[in-house]
Amino acid sequence: QRLKHNLRSLLLLLLLVISLFRPPITHATSIDEIKRESFRAYEAILEVHRAGGNISHLIDKLNEALSLIEKAEVTGDQALLDEAERLMEEIIAASPELIEEGSRIRRWRTAIQIVEVVAIILLGFLIYRRGPNLFWRLWIKLRGNYLIKRSGSPRGVSMLVSGEVWAVITAIILVGAVFALAQSLRAGRVVEPFSELGVLGPKMKIGDYPDTVIAGESFRLYLYVGNHMGKPMYYLILLKLGDRETPIDPAPLNPFKEIYIILDDGENKTKPIDITLTEPGMNKRLIFEMWIYNTTSKNITYHKRWCQLWINVTSPPP
Repeated sequence: QRLKHNLRSLLLLLLLVISLFRPPITHATSIDEIKRESFRAYEAILEVHRAGGNISHLIDKLNEALSLIEKAEVTGDQALLDEAERLMEEIIAASPELIEEGSRIRRWRTAIQIVEVVAIILLGFLIYRRGPNLFWRLWIKLRGNYLIKRSGSPRGVSMLVSGEVWAVITAIILVGAVFALAQSLRAGRVVEPFSELGVLGPKMKIGDYPDTVIAGESFRLYLYVGNHMGKPMYYLILLKLGDRETPIDPAPLNPFKEIYIILDDGENKTKPIDITLTEPGMNKRLIFEMWIYNTTSKNITYHKRWCQLWINVTSPPP
């Protein structure tokens, strides 16, 4: 009995020692995995948008998550990626309810538009059939005690009781109603979709860009991005450093910095960016390229928009 007790104690001690030296089991999400998760969150936002749901708070949440990813790329802090992943899971989880809500709102809007069209048609029909009679009843009620003096022989029916005149009035009303309905249905559609990309200087103005910076020292610029594509957009701005010999549109260089921005249709944003160039050189070409997440190819594709700054990078003083 004592031997069994000693063996049991020895086994427990051995398990304790193994647990102390065993590496902890972690579920660390890599930056590439979390970026792919951001694409899923963006597609969920698009689905809500197509259904007519409210996406403003979802866009704010995804921008917050993307900002955490940018910081994690610099610091390597896994906690930032975990928080970004949590925000994206909330977006994906909330999207079905918002899609249903948007669908209900859209059905109600469609029903209201149908009722409006039917009401306008009935109004036009009543004006055409009852317009002259109602007009003269109202005229007699207001001016029934007036004396009318007729001179000469009547030359025809008054325009106020002519069926053709009331038919024209009815047609004008119906045409105006159809035009208003068409404008309502076309609201939100973009004829020529486009995106905007610009770079502002340290004072948020065009033209006050630095000519010379010191290698290893940070300087600030402002990135302007605008969305007029008719839907929410996932923008990725790549910063690249080249020279006079570097081909552009796009430049075949690896980016040294990536900026993520989600914008709703018609929205624009001016975002501060801190840049540090480490390699000294004259006439360096600082390139800003706009890329987007393509929901068809499920990949990041070049959006054919870019801008650049010429800058000299000097060595730090000894």
